[in-house]
Amino acid sequence: MKAFRIAILALAAMGWAVAQDVPPPPKPADEGPSLEATMKFLQDKLPGQVNYIVYVHDNLAGTDGTESRSDGTSSVYADAGHCRVGYHGRHTVDGASVAEGDQRVLLKQVEDITVMPVEQQLQQASAKAGHPERSSKIEPTVFVLLVNISGGGVHEFNFYDETLCHRVAKALQHAVELCGGGSKEPF
Repeated sequence: MKAFRIAILALAAMGWAVAQDVPPPPKPADEGPSLEATMKFLQDKLPGQVNYIVYVHDNLAGTDGTESRSDGTSSVYADAGHCRVGYHGRHTVDGASVAEGDQRVLLKQVEDITVMPVEQQLQQASAKAGHPERSSKIEPTVFVLLVNISGGGVHEFNFYDETLCHRVAKALQHAVELCGGGSKEPF
């Protein structure tokens, strides 16, 4: 009987301890700038004109070549209401326009954002095309922000400044998350 009373008192004490007021959990850390502030940053920081020389060497044939390239981004607008970034892009090789037109990045469709040196991007493209024997060197050093879209599309923004490229990538990733985009794969 004495053991029964001790058990009852112990259970009552545990119940009382559980019923005490518990402070609320701490407020989550600030989730960063608003979508409007993030979009304003993107509109202000996306690059204008980036010019560089590509030196290509074919290790099998022993040949060398050069290309003068220019990538321009103009008329940038960032629309927080529709979760999109628009721009006019122009890519030239040796003075000839290769691609030009108005583009839109729908942030809900963005799957992945990557930053790398353009030199690395060209090496990967050569290997993918079946030409690992081709090596490229870029002058001056240029960094590319690749925005991969669901369905296989890619938007490219080139920067001279690696730090700025990473800042824009971080802001773009934040805008994508605020707009409900991003990769849906668990791993």
